[in-house]
Amino acid sequence: MREEMKKILQMVEEKKITVEEAEKLLDAMGPEEPEPVLLESEEPTDSLNLKGKFLRLRVSEEGEQKVQINLPLSVVEVGLKIGMQVGPKFAPEMEKLEGIDFNELLEAVKKGATGKLLEVKDDGDLVEIYVD
Repeated sequence: MREEMKKILQMVEEKKITVEEAEKLLDAMGPEEPEPVLLESEEPTDSLNLKGKFLRLRVSEEGEQKVQINLPLSVVEVGLKIGMQVGPKFAPEMEKLEGIDFNELLEAVKKGATGKLLEVKDDGDLVEIYVD
């Protein structure tokens, strides 16, 4: 079932379906049964200690906060993909984020990066991304 979910998210990313249509498809699939996990060591499965941490994104324009997004790190990959697709529809200020390589940021987070990951200032606009 996980492959079907990936296909649905890919269709949203490619703008073949809307978020609402994807939500209906995912709901129709029913709950996902967890796949068995084989552990090679006795390390905790949450070795990056992502539980309880958030990726926080702030966009300010001339000192006034326009966008504030807080994503639990446990869902950040899916959240970023969907957010970057639907964000500009709801908040034109999100267009300022088009030049940011979110895959690179995601890799840094997966490797344990914390604190401010990115700060972009442009003509009174400020974009900040950090993990805490």
